Amino acid sequence: MLRRSLPLLAALSGLGGCAERAALPATPRGGSEALDEASSDHGQGHARAPVAADVVERAAAPFIGQRTEGGELLPSDQLLDVLSRADLVCVGEEHDDPSSHFAELVVLTGLWERSPMNGREVGLGLEMVARPEQPLLDSFARRELDEKHFLEESRWAERWGWDFAYYRPQLQLALRNNIPLIALNSPRPLTRRIARGGLSALTRDELKTLPELDLADAEHRAWFDESTRAHPHGDPDHMYAAQVVWDETMAESAVRWLGGKLPGRQLVIFAGTGHCRDEAIPKRVRRRSPAQVVSVRALRGMDEKSARETSAGFDFVMRFQAKSE
Repeated sequence: MLRRSLPLLAALSGLGGCAERAALPATPRGGSEALDEASSDHGQGHARAPVAADVVERAAAPFIGQRTEGGELLPSDQLLDVLSRADLVCVGEEHDDPSSHFAELVVLTGLWERSPMNGREVGLGLEMVARPEQPLLDSFARRELDEKHFLEESRWAERWGWDFAYYRPQLQLALRNNIPLIALNSPRPLTRRIARGGLSALTRDELKTLPELDLADAEHRAWFDESTRAHPHGDPDHMYAAQVVWDETMAESAVRWLGGKLPGRQLVIFAGTGHCRDEAIPKRVRRRSPAQVVSVRALRGMDEKSARETSAGFDFVMRFQAKSE
C-alpha cells in the first residue's frame, strides 16, 4: 500500500500521555442542533471559550476498533481497511470533544492513504458548512481565500460557533491533497425558522427547496425525544422537523456528490453524533442510493460492553486508550 500518512499518525503507536490533556468534556455536544435553533437567537453561534491551537494533536492516542454488533475487536489498521470498503463513512463527533476530531483526522487520513489501491476519489462532506456557502468552500480549497478570510466570509463563528482549531488539521490535510470539500447542510436561517414555527413557517418557494422528508421514522423520533427530554424548549414537532431537514439535506448533498460515480467515489462525512446514527444520515442516504454506508464514533477509556451500549445506532467504535490503559 502506498503510505502517505501525516507524521501526526505516528501517535497511534503510543501517545497516551497526550490523551490525558484532552479529557472528555462533561457536557459533550453533537447532534440535537434543533434545540439550539429553537432556544437561541443565534443558533449555535453563541460565544464559546477558545481552545488551544493544537487541541486535535493533543488528543492523539492509540485506539482499537470495535464492531457495535457482536463486539468484535479490530486493530486500528484493520478498522480503517474495513471502513475503506464503504462508499460513505459518517464520523460522528461530539463537537467539543478533541478525541472526536482526532478520530476524524485518523479516518480521513486512513481512507485517503488507501484511495490509490481502491481506485477511488475521496471527498470530505461537512455538516459545518451550508450548501449556499459551497462557492466560498471552493475558493478556500483553491487557496483563493486564506483561512482568515474564509472564516470571515462564511461567518463561521456565527453560523457554526465551534472553534476552527477543532477542524484545522483535517482541512489542512484535505487542502494539501486536493480532497474535494462538500458543503452539506441546510441554511441556518431556514432551520431556525422551522425549529420555531414548523414547516408552515416557510414560504411556498422555500418549501420547494427542501429535500424529500421522512418525518415518520419512529425509531429516529424516539431517539430525538429522549435526547431533548431534559431541555424542553419550544414545540417538539417543530424542533424535530428542523432536525430531519438537517439530516435529509445532508443525505441529499452526499448522494449528489457520489452521484452515478460509484464505486469511483468515496465520501467521509464529519457531523454530530446524532446525525451519524443509522436512522439519521445513513438511512436517508440508503433511501436515495445503493451506496454502502457505515458510521463510526470515538470513545475513550470504556470497556467493550460499555462502548457497545453507548454506541447504539453506530456500526463501529474507535476506542481510544486512556493514559492508564
